[in-house]
Amino acid sequence: MSTGVNPSTKKRKYRPRNPPGPDRAAINWKEEEFQNLVRDMGFRSEWGAQFPTPHSTALDAPPGYITLYAAFFREGNFRLPMTKFTGEVLSNYGLHISQINVLGLPRITHFEFICRANRIELTFEMFC
Repeated sequence: MSTGVNPSTKKRKYRPRNPPGPDRAAINWKEEEFQNLVRDMGFRSEWGAQFPTPHSTALDAPPGYITLYAAFFREGNFRLPMTKFTGEVLSNYGLHISQINVLGLPRITHFEFICRANRIELTFEMFC
């Protein structure tokens, strides 16, 4: 039974074209979660980890600081201090640690762990 209304002409709810990217999205987490991350990951006090100010974005890190997401540590298995091998990989690719995503970092660390477990000398050339 036809109602005579073309379904493609239905009025749709307005949706913004694109959600804000990580550089424009306000950091929205609780200070307790931040303190748990600092404690669980063993951050040293001399590293000066800072809870972000209200409504700040990833681009609003104070001078001398970088923004690293909690997922970077939890899902990416990133640890501080960073290993020399991870630093070598980043340097050879011309990357800063903040340019690696949560899925890319485990590729580096997994390779490093496998080599170390098998007592294989690590080199960047073996990685690439």
